[in-house]
Amino acid sequence: MSLLQRIDPRRSLAAAIGWLMIALAICLALAANLWLRSFVRSTLLEVHSQRLETAGEHVSAELDTAMLLRLQSVSVVASILSQDVQGDDAAWRQRSLEAVHRGVPDLIWLALTDADGFIVAATDSQVVGQNVNQHAWISQGLADAWIEEGRSPGEHFLKLSAPVSNADGAIVGVVAAQLSWQWVDHTVSGIKASPGEWLLIDRDGMVRHGPAALLGTRWRETGDLAAPFDPTVAGLGTDGADLPARIRVRRLVDNKPFLVAAPRTERDGTLRRLGWRVVVVEPVASLASFATAIEWRITLVLSMLGLCAAVVGVAMTHRLTHRVSAIASSADAVLAGSASRIEVPEGADEAARLGTALDRLLDTLQRERDELRLLNAELDERVRQRTMEISRLAQESRESAVMRERLRMARDLHDTLAHSMMAMLTEIRVLKHIATAQPQQLPDELMRAEQAAREGLDEARRAIDQLRSNPVRDIGLGAALTELARGTSERTGIAVDCELAPGLPALAAEPAETVYRMCEELLRNVERHAGARHLGLRLRRADPGVLHLEIADDGVGFDSRAIAPGHYGLVGLREQAEAMGVRLDIDSRPGQGTRVSLRWAAPGYAPIV
Repeated sequence: MSLLQRIDPRRSLAAAIGWLMIALAICLALAANLWLRSFVRSTLLEVHSQRLETAGEHVSAELDTAMLLRLQSVSVVASILSQDVQGDDAAWRQRSLEAVHRGVPDLIWLALTDADGFIVAATDSQVVGQNVNQHAWISQGLADAWIEEGRSPGEHFLKLSAPVSNADGAIVGVVAAQLSWQWVDHTVSGIKASPGEWLLIDRDGMVRHGPAALLGTRWRETGDLAAPFDPTVAGLGTDGADLPARIRVRRLVDNKPFLVAAPRTERDGTLRRLGWRVVVVEPVASLASFATAIEWRITLVLSMLGLCAAVVGVAMTHRLTHRVSAIASSADAVLAGSASRIEVPEGADEAARLGTALDRLLDTLQRERDELRLLNAELDERVRQRTMEISRLAQESRESAVMRERLRMARDLHDTLAHSMMAMLTEIRVLKHIATAQPQQLPDELMRAEQAAREGLDEARRAIDQLRSNPVRDIGLGAALTELARGTSERTGIAVDCELAPGLPALAAEPAETVYRMCEELLRNVERHAGARHLGLRLRRADPGVLHLEIADDGVGFDSRAIAPGHYGLVGLREQAEAMGVRLDIDSRPGQGTRVSLRWAAPGYAPIV
């Protein structure tokens, strides 16, 4: 038994049960997938929200650390210059500041003030001697290291200040510096958030870093909050109402929903002093696609488990149905003739009872077969009695053959003399017309009439010769067709391609004779009407016991479905084919040539229907 037969539920009980278990496994997998969908999406939402918060805290910590390190570097400069504040060497203080500035090129300028707020040294010598104590960030620097955002027309920068103390711990001055915004951009661009993308919002609520579509916009005006049951958050698999407390859904870029996480900032951190906030955003679509991928994996795993369970079930079912399979194999052996009894398995279960019933049924059938043998003997006697009746019918068949031969002769006369007489009649009518209208053309037309009469005579002689001879019986159908093709080519100049398959029988009896006559008629039609330059004639064995003759030309063609009154060529061909059990197919269209196919049974086979 082939694999397809083994898994066909119509042929195997085990296969039917196996397919049922596979269907149940698939249904269970789908039901489990529907049940797990909400759970998986809500769990992923919670976990992903925590990751967004962690990413935001990481970005805040990195940015705060970078700012703090730069502020501490100013504090270190303050410690280095603590002795220079009280000294009298102004040139030395100036050189010290310039050396620090060269070492920290991100600083726009540096200045050193005394405790009263007078600038005692600066990288810009023009501001030396000025009092800057009125600036809050300078006065803040007397108490502790300080940082804040500074702005001027067309420019942003950071202002840093740190106290300068002497050996006794007393505050004797302040180191002030301006940090370029390029340093801030470089630092911000080097911090990445994973997952999501982070935004930097300044003290005025403007987006300083983030997607290009949001830069320079006011955060509160970027998009509305997505309310519960908002269709824009349908990809989450929830209505958005069960998000964690610090996670919001906001429509940002192209009105698409984004998850928004705003982590807490350190109370004493530099971001809190600057008034900056960090926000992490991620498109809802990315989380929804990730959740969909997880669902498909779960579905695949459940399906594979169900398939494994189905395979195990099929194996167990095969083991349970082994006894029934043994009965089926025994029945197959009886049908094949290699056994005469059904092997009944031991036991008293359903399989044993089924085997017993089949064995009894087989015994009954064998007895009935013996009775049929006796009946066949009686039928043989009746057959003998019918033999005489068959002889009488054979005589009638011979008379029918004579009638068919007469019809064939009538068709041959139509194909030869009728055409010739029609041509002569046409010439006579033309002569009558010319004799009265154009007598000067009469000699030429008489020559054409004489030629038509001569051709008609030749046709009549060939027809008589064909009636007296039978080339199919003399040399066989294949050789007769070869001679016919050669004669047609020599007489008409049409290139004839004759292809006969080797190994075919001689085919000297009916219906080969009828096929040959039909082929003669077809070649005459090609010669007279087709105007062809090439003709193909092929004889081969199409199927076991079936011969196929095909004749194809590249002539003008005709409408094979049209009926021409007064013309009996095609009618005669169809009559011959029907009488001898030959199937005739004619395929022709105007301007596309003609293809004629003849199919008939080889000797020893039934006619083609």
